[in-house]
Amino acid sequence: METLGGFVQAVNAAIRNIKVTRNIRRLFPVLLIFTIGGVLMFTLNRSSNIRLGSSSSSSVYFGLDSEDKPVTAQNNRWGGQTVARDIELPEATWTCAFIRSNGIWPRKNLPKVNLMSADAEADVFWQPRLQRSWRNVIRAHYVNETVFVHGFTMKRFGGTKNSWTFRAGRFSYDPIGRMGAWEMDHFFETGKELVLAQSELSTPFQTLPPEDTPICFRRAVIGLGSQCGLDYCENNAPAEVYKSFREEIAEYYWSTPLTWEKHVKNVQESINRTQEKERTHKYGQDKIEAQEQEAEKKKAAKLQLRCLDLARYYNFESAGPNHGIENGEAKSRVGQMHPDIVDPAETYQNLFDEGKEGEAAKESKRKLVVGIIQREGSRRLVNDEELIQGLVQAGFRVKWITFDHGCGIAETAYLLRDINVLISPHGNALGTSIFMPNHEAVPTVISVDTTRYHEPWFKFTTTAIGQRFIRTVCGPTNYVDEVSREHCPYFKDIKGAWDIMSSHSLVLGLPDSMVKTDKQKESMSGDERDKLRDASREYVKNNPAAQKLAEQEMDVLIGPEMPVSIIQKYGGIAYEFMGVYWKGSPRYVDVPRIVKFVQSLQQDLEQEKIKESAAITTTTTTAIKQQSESMGAAQKSYGPFVEYVRKGQACGPDDCEGILGRNVANEKTSAFGKHSVDDISKWGQPTSESQALRAGLTTEVLQRTWQIEA
Repeated sequence: METLGGFVQAVNAAIRNIKVTRNIRRLFPVLLIFTIGGVLMFTLNRSSNIRLGSSSSSSVYFGLDSEDKPVTAQNNRWGGQTVARDIELPEATWTCAFIRSNGIWPRKNLPKVNLMSADAEADVFWQPRLQRSWRNVIRAHYVNETVFVHGFTMKRFGGTKNSWTFRAGRFSYDPIGRMGAWEMDHFFETGKELVLAQSELSTPFQTLPPEDTPICFRRAVIGLGSQCGLDYCENNAPAEVYKSFREEIAEYYWSTPLTWEKHVKNVQESINRTQEKERTHKYGQDKIEAQEQEAEKKKAAKLQLRCLDLARYYNFESAGPNHGIENGEAKSRVGQMHPDIVDPAETYQNLFDEGKEGEAAKESKRKLVVGIIQREGSRRLVNDEELIQGLVQAGFRVKWITFDHGCGIAETAYLLRDINVLISPHGNALGTSIFMPNHEAVPTVISVDTTRYHEPWFKFTTTAIGQRFIRTVCGPTNYVDEVSREHCPYFKDIKGAWDIMSSHSLVLGLPDSMVKTDKQKESMSGDERDKLRDASREYVKNNPAAQKLAEQEMDVLIGPEMPVSIIQKYGGIAYEFMGVYWKGSPRYVDVPRIVKFVQSLQQDLEQEKIKESAAITTTTTTAIKQQSESMGAAQKSYGPFVEYVRKGQACGPDDCEGILGRNVANEKTSAFGKHSVDDISKWGQPTSESQALRAGLTTEVLQRTWQIEA
């Protein structure tokens, strides 16, 4: 019954089987005509109002068919180079982001595609819509290119600079107001990104769908293939993909100093135009008053070039006891793709190495570049200046960075392009390590955590791209000796704690009679719990004795010792508060231990250079060339990292065995020694060097711990 003829025959057969009078039977053709007409009108109407499918998620999500985020197409911002025309659609095609089926009977079990590579709570499933119609021609915009829903798979499925992407939806807390827009010219030429809301048009790269007719593509690639460095993904993304991404960014933005200079100039001109336009729109031609000037200052603080202006450099031109902060980036390094290559090490003077002799002095003359990321709000490094001075006095080059006032992706990549060791409080800033170089020293990421909060997220992501990762904690309860206690004093963030409390369900200062147990609260509805919280806050607000008790309890709750009494009184909600507080609280860095650890990383690099030099000395030029040609890309790029895995010096101090097993040792899920950009037809399959690269990575080896020694 998939055709009109079949449908009519079935109805006639039903009529013949019904025992009714001849007069009533004569009415059936009339009813049949009205029924068919109604179906046709419904079908044609649905064909002219095609929606793009439906998405479902356990999170708050503005999806394709969400009534909370309707498509707004009143701005005439269709950026495609097409006009509407009649196109023929074959049966069961995904071409227009829906499946067409002949007849009125629905197909069942249309596939749902997960658009996310995330944990189950964040999964977002997109389901193609069934478009029932007897017409095989539709009026639409046709783009003879591939559209990617989430573009991580572009290299794998033959994406080009003319391909399109489709932002199928976004989480409600994902801000669209960006700190400077990232130009996409280096990835796309005629391609655009489809978005579904006016507010999501952040650059000329985005476009709304045409308002007159649907838009159809030659091919669609939907989802990410469940590939990422985290354990909830079925597959791993080959490490070479990240390297390719990093190299493409560098090639486009700073292949030469002139290219980088042009980019910075273009961004600044764009910022100036935007500010002038908004000034004119808001204030007309009137003079800017003091209030308007203040607004402009606040706005100027969130520009994508701001991080370049705020970055501080130490010891890049030379190092010595009297050497301090430098006036910006050294001219010889500005806009250089590989600064250490074009900035000769032979001319560098490091007076801290005067006592060394021979090869040791020569090899350690210019030391590693250490990047320090500072956060000015939560998770602030309290003693970052002390850390800077400790590293500077040890002869290291230091780059201090903050992203709090705005930074574009290109600028972020530029700042990280020569950093060998990255030190940062735990958080998204650690994700910038993707732009660290791996052509000399194996990159090392140091996460500064607190005693009562840490998570393994970035152990997964860094080890999946060939970077060493270690976390460090400085007090208030993990002192290894009295010296460490002096360097890691207890820091109590009273203001931050009360700021958290203002939006948290925990209310301190209550008498025991007003406190509900966890079991009692579980039996309450959400509205009932909200009313209980509001009533408790009102009680404390109007009761001086309760306010004093709340202050005392807060002092215990965020103190250096485990607040057993507070947890026993308030239950699990006190634990929840502690997690939020300790995750965001300011923290100290144990400077002597960190400096000593970075010195050990310098020694690792020097040992690698000595091995390389010895190999060159004992091998002929022809043999070196043959060895280099026979060595695969993975061995060249990630062999040294895997060697540190064998030594037990790639991840630490805990929770590393399973992570390294998944991302490095396991044949199926390893990110290394897999085909990717070299041969997309074999994507994810082991290369000929895969087995040799992973040799010796036994369970015993992966259990070795790596930690920052006292």
